[in-house]
Amino acid sequence: MSLEETELNVGGVKFKGVYIAIMASIIGTISGGIWAVSEFYSRVGVIDENLAQLEQTVSSISNDSIETMRATIEAEQIKLTTIETRLEDNNISHLQGKLAELQTMLENIGARQVEVLSDAKDSTEKVAQLEKDWLEVRNEYKKMADAIKAFEATQGKFITELDNLWDGLDAATNPLN
Repeated sequence: MSLEETELNVGGVKFKGVYIAIMASIIGTISGGIWAVSEFYSRVGVIDENLAQLEQTVSSISNDSIETMRATIEAEQIKLTTIETRLEDNNISHLQGKLAELQTMLENIGARQVEVLSDAKDSTEKVAQLEKDWLEVRNEYKKMADAIKAFEATQGKFITELDNLWDGLDAATNPLN
């Protein structure tokens, strides 16, 4: 069965083929319009309810509350104005220049610190070498001091023997004394 052969009888009037398709689209459009109008009225009703609640809320706010809110808003506006003025007074672009200058100084300080640490490492190595050399000198000094003490002891014995020899020689040359 094709669209041309289809026939619809409504109240004694016969509709054929294309007329049925046109009527179906017209009926669909009308029913869609009816649904859209119904949805619109539903939304308008919700808006009316919300508006009524808002009106009750606004009417319940007293003049004192409104004045308090105004005072608070004015105080906050004064604070904002003060902050804006401070920002303008501080001249942020000038601060950027100062920050760049500080960064350069910090980089220079870092480079000097690396240099100082390197010098400190070299100095530590030199001090360690000096300590080693000092220990060697001290050990040699102790050896020399011990040798000198041994020499003095030997020399003391020699002087004592020499004095004894002179005394013996004096006694031998002068027996009467």
